[in-house]
Amino acid sequence: MEQITIKDIARLLNVSPSTVSRALKGNPEIGQETRMKVQEMAKRLNYQPNKAALSLLQARTKTIGVIVPNLGYNFFALALQGIEEEASSRGYTVIACQSLESEEKEIRNVNDMKRSGVDGVLISLAQHSRQTNHLLDLQSHMPLVMFDRVSDEIRSSKIFVNNIAGAFSAVEHLIKAGCKRIAYLAGPKELLISSRRKDGYNMALYRHKRKVEEALIVHCDFNAKSAERAAMRLLKSKDRPDGIFAVSDRVAIGVMEAARKLGISMPDELSVVGFNDEPVASLIHPTLSSVRQPVLEMGKMSARLLIDQIESAVPFKPVIKSYMTRLIIRESSRKK
Repeated sequence: MEQITIKDIARLLNVSPSTVSRALKGNPEIGQETRMKVQEMAKRLNYQPNKAALSLLQARTKTIGVIVPNLGYNFFALALQGIEEEASSRGYTVIACQSLESEEKEIRNVNDMKRSGVDGVLISLAQHSRQTNHLLDLQSHMPLVMFDRVSDEIRSSKIFVNNIAGAFSAVEHLIKAGCKRIAYLAGPKELLISSRRKDGYNMALYRHKRKVEEALIVHCDFNAKSAERAAMRLLKSKDRPDGIFAVSDRVAIGVMEAARKLGISMPDELSVVGFNDEPVASLIHPTLSSVRQPVLEMGKMSARLLIDQIESAVPFKPVIKSYMTRLIIRESSRKK
C-alpha cells in the first residue's frame, strides 16, 4: 500500500495541502474544527510524515528577522542590542530593517523577510499600521513575536510595558506637582500604546477627582515637528494647560520647543513629562522628566520567546510578558 501523503488528506477533506500541513502542526491560524478534522483523518489513515521531506522542511537558517519603526529612536536601537545579545548566545544571527513609520514599507519588510529564509520574525508596528493581513500571512509561514507596539488582533507572543501604570504615574506626578489642567499629547489614534497610555491618563484624573476633557487630548505623529504644531494649538488656547503628559520623549521635546517659542517658562508655567527616558532627556534644558522602560531586557526577552518558539517541538502557546516602568523626575516637572 502506498504511503498516505498530505495531498491525500487535503483531497479527501477538500482543503489545501498547506492547510493540512499547518493543521497537523497545531498552527493557531487554522480553526479548531478544521484542525480536529485533519488530525482525525490523519489518524484514521495512519498518516506518517515523510522523514526526508520533514528534515528539509524543518531545516533552519539560524537567522531571525527584526522589523522596527526607526532605528534612529534610541528605544529601538537599544532593543535591537538586547535582541542581538540574546540571539548570539543561542547561535542565531539577526537581520534588521526599518518601516520608517510607513505601513506600506512595513508590508514590504514582511514580504522581504518571507523571501529571506529567516526562521522567525520580531516586529514592532509602524505608527499608522492598520492592516493585519500581512502579519497573519507571515505567521502562517513562521513564528512571529510582537514587542512594544503590538496588536490585539494578532495571536502571538507579545512583550511590552504596563503602559497604563506608566502613564498613571506620570499624570499623578503632575497632579501632585500642582498642575490644574493636564493635557495628553498622544500618538496616532490607531496605535495601541496611545490608547493604553490614554487609559492611564484618564485613571489618574479619575483617582484625583479631576474631569477628563476631550479637548485636552490631542493626537500627533511620533516626531517633534508634529508634536510642536499640536502643542502650539494647545498652548495658544484660552484655557491653556499647565501640565502636559506626552506619549514619548520625542513628542515631549516638541512640546518644550513650542513652549520656548511662546515664552512659557518650564516648569513654573508649564510642567512636561515624556515617556521612554531617552538619553537626550537628561541633556536638554530643562532636563525632561520621563517614564523609563527596561528596554534592553525587553529586547532580550523578545528574542528568547521567538527562538524558544522556533525550536519548540510542542504546539505553540502565546506568552504575554508585561514589564513595569519607573518615573524619572527631572527639571521639566519639578516645582521649585
